[in-house]
Amino acid sequence: MKKIFTKLVAFPIFFLANPVFAQTDPADPPQLAENIKPLIDNILGYLFPIAVLLSFIFIIVGGYMWIISGGDPSRTKQAQGTLTWAILGLVIVLVIFGIISILINFLS
Repeated sequence: MKKIFTKLVAFPIFFLANPVFAQTDPADPPQLAENIKPLIDNILGYLFPIAVLLSFIFIIVGGYMWIISGGDPSRTKQAQGTLTWAILGLVIVLVIFGIISILINFLS
């Protein structure tokens, strides 16, 4: 069954849809950065503030959990975990945003 799928479906999708077969005018090559930059800017314009806001909310929740833990080691450990993952998530979001910004500026 897998061989039939490979021959009938995967071959046409992966090989016949190859960009080599696309007809383009050699005098006017397409500019990927010009086409994709507005799309990525729109996506980042919505997702980045939401991700940062969620990270700050979880940092506040983790701090609140730590305050109300009352010295209970299990609740303190849970609060530390929440804070750790919230800060790590914020750092990852900032790094991804920086990398994407650098790539877009490099391509355009």
